[in-house]
Amino acid sequence: MRNKSSLSSKLIRIGSSLLVVALASIGLTLWVTWQLEGGAAAVNEAGRMRMQTWRLVSAVQAERPPQDVQSLVELFDRSLALLKTGDPARPLFVPWHTSVTQQFARVELLWHNQRGQWLSDKPQMPQESLNAAGEFVDAIDSFVLAIESLWVNSPPLGA
Repeated sequence: MRNKSSLSSKLIRIGSSLLVVALASIGLTLWVTWQLEGGAAAVNEAGRMRMQTWRLVSAVQAERPPQDVQSLVELFDRSLALLKTGDPARPLFVPWHTSVTQQFARVELLWHNQRGQWLSDKPQMPQESLNAAGEFVDAIDSFVLAIESLWVNSPPLGA
């Protein structure tokens, strides 16, 4: 004996199935968009760090008051912390893949090594500060390229 379903129950099952598929598709699209926006915000923040580096060089070379230099250093510290911890409300997060992690570690190490030089009472020679900033900006560029190549070479689903 076969149980025959009514037309209305068949339509309800089909409609429910289509609704579940549509909601899953919308959810997946939102999640992928959130991932891409977070990575883009991380790239933007890293670009901001490049600008902050050149502002720091300019302040040191212009012999600005120590509190001005200190505030620029603290701003840079906050940018590094933001990249490290992320900001889910924004969204901002770094896709922590091996290559990205290595480049970020290089940026952190350079900042750790150079931070004291920027805060030093003894003024740096202009060429020294330019060299230090250039090396640091190159490290930030490598970090940004690692993030960008990750998004190009692997879809956000793998992040």
